[in-house]
Amino acid sequence: MMKTFVWVFLLVSTLFFAGCRTGGVILRETPLNLSETRRAIVAVIGEPKSISQNGREMTSQYYDKKGKNIDKMDMARERFYTHVTVLGDRRPYDVQVQVLVEGRNEEGGFDLLDRDDDKAAPIAEKIRQSLNQSRDSRNVIDDFRSF
Repeated sequence: MMKTFVWVFLLVSTLFFAGCRTGGVILRETPLNLSETRRAIVAVIGEPKSISQNGREMTSQYYDKKGKNIDKMDMARERFYTHVTVLGDRRPYDVQVQVLVEGRNEEGGFDLLDRDDDKAAPIAEKIRQSLNQSRDSRNVIDDFRSF
């Protein structure tokens, strides 16, 4: 009886901790405000396919393994897309970058297969560089608003 309880406890705790794992690449403490951060992200991923209501989550257009946009979706066996999330309620924000892989299922739709952190790392680096360029090109006097 006790042995069964221990096995059940280990199984449940393993499943719980496996479900809490976040993936992707996280850029810590980005210096810009939310609108400038969004601009820098769009400069890297292109025009987003979708944006959340609060503007903190963006999904790129679908692309193939080589990073080219997919023209004919009905011919693609798998597709990739970048999901970027701005984390935190105030500055400095963290930015999470994930590249998700979807594969075609038997019904002709797509199912989520995997997360590709190797593809997410260079995209996150480009976003970091874009954020730094945006910060360096800001004009403090012209951007200052007294009210």
